[in-house]
Amino acid sequence: MVLKQRLGMEILSKDQMKSICQAIIESGRQYARRKRKPFPLMFSYYGTEYLGAAHGLSSVLQMLLSYQDVLSGAEKDLVWQSLDFLMSQEQNCNWPAELGAAIQREKELVHWCHGAPGVAYLFAKAYLINKKPQYLDTCIRCGELVWQKGLLKKGPGICHGVAGSAYVFLLLYRLTGNRKYIYRAQRFAEFLFTEEFKSGSRWPSSVCSLFEGLSGTVCFLVDLLQPEQAEFPLFSVFV
Repeated sequence: MVLKQRLGMEILSKDQMKSICQAIIESGRQYARRKRKPFPLMFSYYGTEYLGAAHGLSSVLQMLLSYQDVLSGAEKDLVWQSLDFLMSQEQNCNWPAELGAAIQREKELVHWCHGAPGVAYLFAKAYLINKKPQYLDTCIRCGELVWQKGLLKKGPGICHGVAGSAYVFLLLYRLTGNRKYIYRAQRFAEFLFTEEFKSGSRWPSSVCSLFEGLSGTVCFLVDLLQPEQAEFPLFSVFV
């Protein structure tokens, strides 16, 4: 959808997208049935049942919601049931990296790739579709966790870095119109330029990459100048 919006042309036909979505749903359904899960859709990545946005259930469900117009009523039900199950896995405003794990405070992940900063986009998409307040409330709790714990030491990027955390505030601003989230995003941006960050954080091995490096960080800083149009790169919930 994002590519179609940017390029002004159809990348995949509706029938092609329908086939892709049906294949994803069938794969998730077979896996969940084979593993006897108490919810209809689940997937694994290299043998691990991840929940987060980079490798896990939340981004798969978000993509399916983005194309729900090609799904049947029964297929939509499977997606929404799985979404509500994922919401039930919240632990103190966060989600474990993998299904069934308990979050250990000293090893808690608050990243876009694993944890609340990425899962928030799924519930934002759900809220935009059906306006149920519990989905917005979940997004807001994610934002509060990021405000408390999102100044990461793994670099500036959007996958597991400060910019990826701060994007949640721009998401919440677009959802609520509350300017406190712009304030919070600005404070995170300022932290990127402090000596504390420069001396205390890792530097990405692929310095110009979109997700780990500076390219994604630049996207965040540009979006901070136009918060009404801000969206996590290639991960929009507003189209």
